Amino acid sequence: MLTVEGVYDGERIKPLKEIPFKGETRILITFLNETLDEIDKTSRIDPIKALRGCAKSSNLTQKLFEARREDIQIEEEKWRR
Repeated sequence: MLTVEGVYDGERIKPLKEIPFKGETRILITFLNETLDEIDKTSRIDPIKALRGCAKSSNLTQKLFEARREDIQIEEEKWRR
């Protein structure tokens, strides 16, 4: 796999370095500099509201408390030695 940086001018993709392949080659094109102006502004979804309640009945808070207790126990054991 080879990565070659380039620029898209609205019609064509111009590579910034020479491409070492001759003939037809399969490629993947990824656009890196997506701006907020280019994102569909019609979707007015509040991400906080969209995620609220998604972890219900997963006991996430309880699991986080238990993991923190385990971390504290591990740290205390290190200091006792």
